[in-house]
Amino acid sequence: MVLFTEVSFINILNLLYTTYLFILKAFAIYFGIISLFSLLGKKKEKHIDRFLKFAVLIPARNEQDCITNIIISLKKQDYPHELIDIYVIPNNCTDDTASIATARGAYVLHAPSNVKYKGGALRFAINELINDKENYDAFLIFDADNVASPNFISSMNQTLGNGARVAKSRILAKNNKESWLATCYDIHFCTANLFLNRARVRLGLSARVVGTGFAVMRSFLKELGGFNTISITEDAEFFAICAIKGEKIAFCEDAITYDEQTTSFKASMSQRKRWMSGIMHVVLLKFNDLIKALFTKNSFKYAFDALIQLIFTYAQSLIPFAFVLSILISSNDYLIHTLPLTIFRTYLYVVLIALIVLSLEKRLVISKNIIIGILLYPFFVLCFIPLQTISLFKKTVDWKQIKHVGKPTSLDDQSSTDQLQYFDNESKEQ
Repeated sequence: MVLFTEVSFINILNLLYTTYLFILKAFAIYFGIISLFSLLGKKKEKHIDRFLKFAVLIPARNEQDCITNIIISLKKQDYPHELIDIYVIPNNCTDDTASIATARGAYVLHAPSNVKYKGGALRFAINELINDKENYDAFLIFDADNVASPNFISSMNQTLGNGARVAKSRILAKNNKESWLATCYDIHFCTANLFLNRARVRLGLSARVVGTGFAVMRSFLKELGGFNTISITEDAEFFAICAIKGEKIAFCEDAITYDEQTTSFKASMSQRKRWMSGIMHVVLLKFNDLIKALFTKNSFKYAFDALIQLIFTYAQSLIPFAFVLSILISSNDYLIHTLPLTIFRTYLYVVLIALIVLSLEKRLVISKNIIIGILLYPFFVLCFIPLQTISLFKKTVDWKQIKHVGKPTSLDDQSSTDQLQYFDNESKEQ
């Protein structure tokens, strides 16, 4: 009887483990097939002569060291300057962010003291401006540590003019050569640019709002009643809202957002814990609406893809439990030979992906930190898993500031070179 019970228990464990592996493989096949469409290259757009009027929104909390760079890059756009208004939105600032922004020619909208995170600052600013007499056609959203490529707004104007009401830019690490960690972020963003966004747009799906550097038409925001996100990951929540509404997000590859990355591993873990916890919160907030959207003709494919992407975070969070389960049910031969070989193969696969995406994005250069970053990228990816697991039990509910120092972009491409030249010229003019 005891032996029968032990055999039954092992069979149950085997069934659980096999089922979980099947689910992970299904996710991998789904994402892998979609990724292949990135090989089709950039989607072409028709030339548009119409010029939209943009309000640029920059939430900021104690960003006096870097707010100048984003404003300069926006002031130097190859787009009619009279059609660009820049708004910095200080929230809970205790430094000179507001005064520096004003001195640089930006408008300042002070968020109420109860606004504690980026989504709240955007909601406040858009509510203030959506019916403004300036009659803006579209809103651009940046972080204070960003730098926009010189053609950013003209490229976004082109994409929006081709019928999109929401558009996401390419995003790259501004300081990718500064440390191995910044390089890992750069690889992470390049992967999203190619396999997440370009591939989906070429397949007829929606791009995903990842982080910063995106545009939204005022007409769509008015339909939504404003920018009504409530989570600490407003990008993932807004992506889910678009999917529910059947609104396809375009991918504007010619517009580049350079984003400053932390070089502190501790700060990185805190940041990525917030990302994972926030995405899990979005799943809980929007799950029912996404399920309902599956039964709406215009929303089905967007809602399905959004569900797969967002739920994958939960699926990955169970990997540590599955790993323990595999040890309990596996033979010594598996643990001694098969498992180490599988881990090594996975490591090589992730390194290969890093090399491919950096090559395709023209970010692969010979640099000590970039080489180390490529070799450590599997570790960077692996760190997401325990953070997801922890988020199952302990949610991050507060947004914590990550210190930015306003570093210029590195000299990796012509856009970066142009940006540095802009900063040099600006300094000489002061």
